Amino acid sequence: MERLRRMRGDFEDKSKKTPKHMSADDLNDGFFLEKIDNPCLVYKDGKLEQQDDEAEELGDEHEEENREDEDSDEDEDEEENQSEESDEDDHSDLGDDSHLDQDSESEGEHNEGAGEKKAVESSPKKEKAPSEEARQAMMVAAKTQLPFTFSVPESYEELQSLLAGQETEKQCLIVERIQKSNHPSLSAGNKPKLENLFGFLWTYIGELATRQPAELKTIDRMVPQLYDLSQMFPEAALSFAQSTLRQSVQELEDQLQTKGRATFPKLDKLIYIKITGALFPTSDYRHAVVTPTLVHLSQIVTKCSVTSLREVAAGLFTCCLFLDFVSFSKRFIPEVISFLLGILHLAVPCKDALGYTVIPPFKAVGKCSSLLVLQDKKAADSWEMKPLPMSWMHGMKQRDELEVAHFKLTSLAMCFNLCKKSCQLYRELPAFPEIIRPLEVLLTTHLPMNDYPPKLQELYQEVLQEMKDRPSCYQTLAFEKKKPVPLKFFTPKIVEVTDYGRKRGSSQQEKERMRLVHKHKREFKGAIREIRKDAQFLARHKFSGIMERDSERKQKVKMLMSSLATQEGEWKAMRRKKRKI
Repeated sequence: MERLRRMRGDFEDKSKKTPKHMSADDLNDGFFLEKIDNPCLVYKDGKLEQQDDEAEELGDEHEEENREDEDSDEDEDEEENQSEESDEDDHSDLGDDSHLDQDSESEGEHNEGAGEKKAVESSPKKEKAPSEEARQAMMVAAKTQLPFTFSVPESYEELQSLLAGQETEKQCLIVERIQKSNHPSLSAGNKPKLENLFGFLWTYIGELATRQPAELKTIDRMVPQLYDLSQMFPEAALSFAQSTLRQSVQELEDQLQTKGRATFPKLDKLIYIKITGALFPTSDYRHAVVTPTLVHLSQIVTKCSVTSLREVAAGLFTCCLFLDFVSFSKRFIPEVISFLLGILHLAVPCKDALGYTVIPPFKAVGKCSSLLVLQDKKAADSWEMKPLPMSWMHGMKQRDELEVAHFKLTSLAMCFNLCKKSCQLYRELPAFPEIIRPLEVLLTTHLPMNDYPPKLQELYQEVLQEMKDRPSCYQTLAFEKKKPVPLKFFTPKIVEVTDYGRKRGSSQQEKERMRLVHKHKREFKGAIREIRKDAQFLARHKFSGIMERDSERKQKVKMLMSSLATQEGEWKAMRRKKRKI
């Protein structure tokens, strides 16, 4: 409900703060209980203690002492099972000497009366003792283990040195432990340090995106850490995101002023926009970061020229970001429809009699108007549908013709998917048929689908089906079936009158009828007059009776009040006499 309210633009008064539910047992310290399954290693004088050997020696001593006693076969089986369980316990706890002693004692107790079979089973146990190479490997592994606490890096270079050479999982673990060991609830000075950490991680993600190849897996695993920090410090996250967006907009404007045209941003700028959609709510009616980001995306797809396959990949990725931003609010983005139409126009071999209009930055005809036209027809046989490779976002390098042809087919498949998603988003709009008509004309009449792979043809049919399954949003205008009532005019209606004076009938029957009607009216008026007189008489009679009864009642009341006054006077006089006496 809160997300829908913000999407519609219904802003509430900030002074009304609703209390956030919190458990009574919550300490609000940001710590989570983690189970540590790694065994603890015990060192003495710089060397790893041989705990298994000590346990084995104690077990051998007990076995030699108890060889003299022999029991039945059933007792032997039970004691063997108990001894195996005690051996497993010995290997599970390598870092606790007290457990080793207890296990060795219990092993000796359970081995009483085991006989020669017990001694034979204990002999391979000595072969499991770790060798020198195993001990060295364990020591190296112990040195490579990460510490549980880290201090917050004071500079970006320090964070780089901390994460350099580490795997993706370990990098995320380091950042997570930095957050937890320096939580703001532990110290008052941790808040500005973690705010700076957000900026360092933000810059580090941009650096990962600029590498060759881009470390997208690490970026994907770092986003949850950024999200946690943005929830703790929303103002800091807002300022860093706005700063990066402001820099990207400035670079775009500088290119337009100096060259008259601009190129699509590099992968790091687009990755920042993608992360912005993950950190901030994209469905709000107005947002300090998301709203200007949407404006910047519209500038990218309308002002950046498409002259190479690298820009085709960047433009399709930008359209994906656009549709992801509006997937919940379903806002109509006409720039996306125009850009998809231009991308599909690049795959049209014949540019005559189009039937649709290509909007800049695309051109109907020209040098770069056939970038996606498939030249090698045989490349369709070896093509497989897969995501668009991000390596094309860094720029063009020497690639063979087969790889270029596969990229063109993959770009068309991605464009079809975006068209399908757009149809699903904007299906409920009243103007949906007009919005989608240019795409429908291009797809049905200009694309040579017979030269494309079967999977791409299936996707093409799905897109056409989405376009045809549109609801009837409105009906054409039509006249009303009934004739409308004309307006009243001020021109008077003239009626010719030939009979003046009193009306006279033309026959004896008409005259008699008129006489009876006149008599009826006169008698009716007389009867009404008599009824009114009778009603007035009855009303006067009733009123006089009421007045008489009221006068009698008033007279009786006066007599009663006078008698009461007389009695009260006499009572007061008697009372005065008694006082005098």
